[in-house]
Amino acid sequence: MQQEKKNNLTAIIISWGLVFICMAIIFWLSSKTADESAAQSSIIVKWIINHFGKNSVTDFIVRKLAHFSEYVGLCFLASNAIYQSSKRFIPLYSCALTSFYAISDEFHQIFVDGRSCEIRDWAIDTVGALVGALAFYIIYIIIKKVVKKKNNIDTQIN
Repeated sequence: MQQEKKNNLTAIIISWGLVFICMAIIFWLSSKTADESAAQSSIIVKWIINHFGKNSVTDFIVRKLAHFSEYVGLCFLASNAIYQSSKRFIPLYSCALTSFYAISDEFHQIFVDGRSCEIRDWAIDTVGALVGALAFYIIYIIIKKVVKKKNNIDTQIN
């Protein structure tokens, strides 16, 4: 019993640690000036152009997909951390936490040279959060079914 509590505490600490690391990475990326951010995304844009052809909206799409992806990951990690802490899946909490962090991220960008606070980016981030929570839920259900099936097989064998 003591070992189980220790393992649970370790899982909680690691889960929340990953959430804070993800938040720190997002903050760091948001601290980049517009020129630095453009240079960073230009690497991906060049790869896309080489493989799929030139398009005037490519840079815009890459930037918005980056926003979306960051927040899919953050909400997935937050969903896991909240689950580890409460042993319940509470998507409202993880989505709210992620959306509020997106608001703070947009506010932070006001103070970065060449960057701005965009409601559209917050909306993209929040949709990413919803997708992250949905992805966690799907994986959670799959794992739950696999464990239940395994327990049924173990019960039948014994």
